[in-house]
Amino acid sequence: MHQVFRGAARLAAVVGLAVGGGTLVAVPSAIADIGSDMELVCSGRSGTHELALRIETTVPSTGTVGQPIQLGTIKIDVSLPPELVKEVSATSPSGAATPPATSVTPSSAPSPALGGVAEIQVAVHEPGGDRRAGWPAFALAAAPPRGDGVVHLTGSGVAPPVVPGAPGGLSWSAGAVDLSLVPGDTKAGKDAAGLTLHCAAEKAPVLGSVRVQRGDEGMVPGASSASPRQPTASQEGLCKLIPGRGENPRYAISDDPKLAEIFESPEVPSSLSNSPAPGLTYCIKATGYFNIKKVGNAAPVAFETNARALTDAYMGNIFFGPNWQEYRGYFVNRSYPTPATMLGFGFMPTRAVAEAVQVGSPRGGETDPITGNLRILQQLSTEFDIPGEAVDRQQLRASAYVRIKAGRAEVNGVPLDLGDKCMTSATSLSATGFMGTLGTGTTQYESGQPLIAEDVKIPSFSGCGVTEDLSPILTASVSGEGNYANLESGPWCEVTTGNRCENDAGALPQTFTVSPGGVVTAVAKPFTLAYSWDNSEFRCESATMRFNFEQGHWQSRFRLAKGDMSLEGCEVETSDGVVYQVEDKVTQDGSLWLSMIMDPATGQPVMKINGMRLNAAVDTGEGEPCTLRISHNLSGIIFPGPREVPGYIGGSYDNRTLSMNVHNLKPSPNSTCGIPGFTDFNSVFDSYKGDFVFDPAQRITSP
Repeated sequence: MHQVFRGAARLAAVVGLAVGGGTLVAVPSAIADIGSDMELVCSGRSGTHELALRIETTVPSTGTVGQPIQLGTIKIDVSLPPELVKEVSATSPSGAATPPATSVTPSSAPSPALGGVAEIQVAVHEPGGDRRAGWPAFALAAAPPRGDGVVHLTGSGVAPPVVPGAPGGLSWSAGAVDLSLVPGDTKAGKDAAGLTLHCAAEKAPVLGSVRVQRGDEGMVPGASSASPRQPTASQEGLCKLIPGRGENPRYAISDDPKLAEIFESPEVPSSLSNSPAPGLTYCIKATGYFNIKKVGNAAPVAFETNARALTDAYMGNIFFGPNWQEYRGYFVNRSYPTPATMLGFGFMPTRAVAEAVQVGSPRGGETDPITGNLRILQQLSTEFDIPGEAVDRQQLRASAYVRIKAGRAEVNGVPLDLGDKCMTSATSLSATGFMGTLGTGTTQYESGQPLIAEDVKIPSFSGCGVTEDLSPILTASVSGEGNYANLESGPWCEVTTGNRCENDAGALPQTFTVSPGGVVTAVAKPFTLAYSWDNSEFRCESATMRFNFEQGHWQSRFRLAKGDMSLEGCEVETSDGVVYQVEDKVTQDGSLWLSMIMDPATGQPVMKINGMRLNAAVDTGEGEPCTLRISHNLSGIIFPGPREVPGYIGGSYDNRTLSMNVHNLKPSPNSTCGIPGFTDFNSVFDSYKGDFVFDPAQRITSP
């Protein structure tokens, strides 16, 4: 399908005047039909299903800044294939929670005994940024049969009005859909879901748009009269130079005990040499979610960071070790005000705008740093076996003090005037970005990485309210410990050179959308690794990888999925032409880790499978089978090597097939076989074949 319902693009943008009874009568703005027909791929405990969703509503053809735009009654139609209807269980899972649903008028005609609830994630887009539309959950009832071989569930409801904040275009787009299906004689509501499905379309369809005219932007309902409106993310950026090391005491690594904790563990080896420098300036964008423990929900967050990195560079020695390089620096950070809707106290619909404002140490004076601390830990080399201590995991650590500031807020749709001084005291925030190990594969800090902040404390609020003190309400609803942030940062834009920048700013994170997800097998028939110069070859009839993909949007490119591997029908041909059989299956030691990037030259997804250690029992006819291991090896620089480490394969991915075009696999020195042609532990196999077909096919796109 994929077409827009009734041509949503053809919105009538006409405001007319008619003559009636000798007087001019104003004709209301034209009302246009909008909506979409969506093909969905849904996953649940019963497997993967394809179904259709139709959305219908109406919208005024024009709007005005600061004035609400109200959609008409929203009607939805969910088309279920008969095999899915059979999967609906009459037993409700304990503890399942379904949100309050809009009203529905059941059909009086005979229909299948089936109902449920649909939740549709709809976004509103305008020049100032994107936000959630806050559509209700829709109660579903079966419609009369239409003779098309499917079961139709219908529902309707009303969405809250949207207040445009800028002139131009305002549009709605539909995203993920969650369905809870129940037998028709079961009341849809809490603890009633018989089958839960999470659904996604190939791309988020645009439902329709409105032309927004200029108006009095200061009269936005719900905006505080005591302060101007918050600036949008696009109005100001932090992508600029900040003072280098020693230029300004306000921009430096802080010795505040709490912020300095990131330098304590792991302890820096005394043999490392430090090379102080002014450092390089980067600007970085990060987006993600902040999970608030008290409300049991997550709010979207967006940050922009301006960092001075490499002001201290601790380096090991490539010959004598240790295998350790560490960079330090400092940063200033700003969060963009982002609205979020959640249930305060577990039952009160609350919509609020909040931001994290970075501040200096509470112990500091007027000349102490206002910046946060940064630490980057990486191996000096991932290809050589360097003696001495080593960084076992590459990571980035950052710490700063922030105050949480609350802006506009609504409770049950009623605006609360919080004023412009509603915020918490300073609280420390420490985040860690995992950049990999030899097993998972590694990434460099400039490429961007996932960041996690655990056990974040939200202090009590003060200064909230204009005519009355509303601080206790905010404190009671959100303040406390145990909060959690999960972010993904984009490539680090180098300010002075423009390297990795987009439009003179940091690029957005490269995240991925996976559909339909679930347990996936990827099979290559055949799979071979060989040396072309002596005709030795390791070949198998098939190689099978198994992964568990999480379905959804905005997933990290790094460690996108975890899996394992086995190979069947394998044999080894030596350099002198002798063929040995491999007993049973070839097994994989440890887990496989799948990572993705988008090739900047082609715009196509590229897949990399890390962690390969293959173990084959080879019958050489000399009694007990020997062990042939295939992996990657680190070469010794001074002392004899090599040492076995996990290897990888990689290639282009076309949403069904991984076409292998790169790897670093070699025979391992841990092998017990002395097979001619498989005793060169330093040379990568130069001939290979392996096209892995995924089942079910996975649509992996960015973002």
